[in-house]
Amino acid sequence: MLRIMAIATTGALLITTPSALANTLDDLKQEQKQLEQKKNNIDSTIKHTEGKIDQNVSKIDQIMAQIKELDTKIINTESQISEVLNQIKLTTTEIEKLQASIKELERKIEERDQLLKERIRAVQVSGGSVSYLDVLLGANSFIDFIDRFSAVNTLMDADRTILEEQANDKKQLEEQQASLNKKLQQQEDSKNELLSLKASLDGQKASKGNLVDQLEVEQAKLHEEKEVLETEYDE
Repeated sequence: MLRIMAIATTGALLITTPSALANTLDDLKQEQKQLEQKKNNIDSTIKHTEGKIDQNVSKIDQIMAQIKELDTKIINTESQISEVLNQIKLTTTEIEKLQASIKELERKIEERDQLLKERIRAVQVSGGSVSYLDVLLGANSFIDFIDRFSAVNTLMDADRTILEEQANDKKQLEEQQASLNKKLQQQEDSKNELLSLKASLDGQKASKGNLVDQLEVEQAKLHEEKEVLETEYDE
């Protein structure tokens, strides 16, 4: 009986052991296949992450180049602003000098006005004024007429010269004022345009700087993800 049972047990082992081993091997092969697939997926994800990192590096380099270009434009704009401010300062000095000239011309004009008033008073009589013709007709003799004619001509020429000088000085004054005011306004406009341009460039630079900061944060995250994937891949 014992021999029979031993034979039966041995036969059962011979029958069941290869089947169990086969199942275990299949499971291991299946697990290996799954691990290979997982490894391939991780490798693919690592390469995809590296691609994103390279793209970010390219974007950052491109934006940094744009920022450098903006810096150059800002420096040039600041130089132009400084130049315009110097021009405005010179023009303002010219205007101040012109104001001094204006006061001097006004003084001369006032003197000429007084002289003209004296001329008028010179030909006035009590109760009214006497014309140059009345002065000529009031001559007592031919010699007196010649003297009066010469005096009248002298007075008329002097008055005409004074009036012409008055008109020329006023015209010159108005032209100088208009020219300098126009020049100053143009310079102020240029200054405002340059200040606006600089503000725009500063805004663009700040915006691109913020974008670089965002890309660098994303870059750090991608590097962390890559390290985690590489560790998982090694495992």
